[in-house]
Amino acid sequence: MFPSDWKVSLHTRLQAFRRQFPEAHIYALIDGVFDESCYPLLKRTQHLRYEALFSGAPGANEETLSISPLLVEFDDTARFTWERLLEKTNGHPALSLIVTPEPLQQLAARLASWCIVDAADYTVALSFADTRILPPLFNILTAQQLGQFCGPAHRWQYVTRKADWSDLTLPGEALPAALGISLSEQQCAQLMRAAEGDGILFQVRATSPRLLEPHTAEHAHALIEYWLGCADHARLETPPDRFDVCIFGLENPGLQTRPQIASWLAEPARAQTPDSLFELWMAEQSSADVPTLSVEAKS
Repeated sequence: MFPSDWKVSLHTRLQAFRRQFPEAHIYALIDGVFDESCYPLLKRTQHLRYEALFSGAPGANEETLSISPLLVEFDDTARFTWERLLEKTNGHPALSLIVTPEPLQQLAARLASWCIVDAADYTVALSFADTRILPPLFNILTAQQLGQFCGPAHRWQYVTRKADWSDLTLPGEALPAALGISLSEQQCAQLMRAAEGDGILFQVRATSPRLLEPHTAEHAHALIEYWLGCADHARLETPPDRFDVCIFGLENPGLQTRPQIASWLAEPARAQTPDSLFELWMAEQSSADVPTLSVEAKS
């Protein structure tokens, strides 16, 4: 959740951008799928210039636009509407800021090309406005792709899982916008792995929400990533097996802190089943918890 002073700190951030890049435009990139009232607000008030990135999709209608990524230009004279809009992203991975010399329609056309991509011969929607996807996407794109994606942007910041701001590393060269984006099989696999933890968290919230109650969103994600790393070490590949390992970890708080787990991770990776892992980990825990009784011989 945003801190209590988020409006003041955001305004300070925007004014700093204005001073540093006086000729640039400032945009909010909002993932509308998390709150479908964002698009109607923009359409109704007409106080802010914006583009819905799905507007050029075949058969796009009001329902489509309500879940579209939205590119919204900051305007000092419409600060109240701007803050109302951004507040709708509170608690969602849905907000980043872009500072760039590109005008609105030009940047919107650049980004819209990335909404639907060819991924290893499959056509897929790329949810780059989702700030859980955006940072790993920056890491897996080639230098050329990143230059085409970002163009001449000066800054690109996003709201992290801790609700603070983080900078994305921009490419060294701005390139013209690309058409017909294609991702390799390896890039697709990397993106799928990056999204796996959040997918498991979604399942846990739906089936066993009590397991997440003790944790912040950031800590819960870190725990899931830890147990997925254990699943990788055991060469578990099927989603049910990997899910089971994460559930087992959540059901046994503190298990990941035991030195026995670290020792196991230090061993060479080898294929194991979830049941054999659970037996190993619990056996190690039980034996470690039994106090050693020292008996001295009487003379």
